[in-house]
Amino acid sequence: MVQVMVRRLQFFLMLLTLTSFWVYGCDSDHADPKTDLPVPEAEPLSRSSTKSDKVDAQGTGLKEFDGIRFQVPEGWEQVTLSPAQQGLITASFRMPQAGNEITLTLSSVGGGIDANLQRWGGQFQLPPGETPLQESIRVDHEDAVWLDLRGTFDSGPAFNSAAESGMRMIGVAIPRSPRDFYLKLTGPREQLLKVEDEFRHFVKSARFVQ
Repeated sequence: MVQVMVRRLQFFLMLLTLTSFWVYGCDSDHADPKTDLPVPEAEPLSRSSTKSDKVDAQGTGLKEFDGIRFQVPEGWEQVTLSPAQQGLITASFRMPQAGNEITLTLSSVGGGIDANLQRWGGQFQLPPGETPLQESIRVDHEDAVWLDLRGTFDSGPAFNSAAESGMRMIGVAIPRSPRDFYLKLTGPREQLLKVEDEFRHFVKSARFVQ
């Protein structure tokens, strides 16, 4: 009797062991394989806004060009010269508060003031009955020429630009040695009207640097 009970107990233990192995194997078959979680991608760095390299943020205040110091009004922006302008133009400005089409160039050029004023006049086709307005303006104890032209402007084939009507140019020629100094403000007539007085003050602020 005792032997029978022992055998039954051994059989029960063996059956329990087999059942445990079978359950473990089934759980293993259905278990998800262990995988590494993907590394999260970092947020792209936002590109910091930088000022255009064609504009000088420090364009206002006292600035010197070819031995003449000017008081540049607030709001004017000095523009970096293009390769084609370098060597021909000393500096270039724009006045966005008055209009995006206004340009001001400063340069020292030989050839004589009369010849350069005639060249400027040749770039304009004036309306019938209108003549160039020319006056003398005092610049640091020197008599300079103020020339006001209005009409259709054609800068010439060298600049590869088309003629534009309704334009105006105020040119100033300051006698200097060995080359005279020139300021040329160009743009649509209505835009130039907004900056004319400010430009005159800019010209009269000129002081020759010894």
